[in-house]
Amino acid sequence: MFDTERHGFCSEFYTIEKSIEVVVNIQGQDTQIKIDALKDGRSGKFSTKAYIEEHVTLQPTYPQTRGSYDREAEDFRVWVSYNLPWTDRDTADAALDQALGFLRERCPDS
Repeated sequence: MFDTERHGFCSEFYTIEKSIEVVVNIQGQDTQIKIDALKDGRSGKFSTKAYIEEHVTLQPTYPQTRGSYDREAEDFRVWVSYNLPWTDRDTADAALDQALGFLRERCPDS
């Protein structure tokens, strides 16, 4: 465990205690969601942070030759922050359970 006193320049301090990944149907699409249970380094309480997997195409800006891109666009999968309501629980499992309850509300027929 990190010594929060030694790293007092940080106003908040979290460690990932547990992560889960789920696939849910959101707006008719199977969607991969990752939820991290975060332990607050000062209070010991648990909150969560959620991410959604997005597929993106990126075109590298450089290098260029005579105004044309030297590299082709590439496809990537990235985790993007996904907004779920705030969780506040005493254990990682309880925080994940609360976050899954909020996610359930966004899924049809759940």
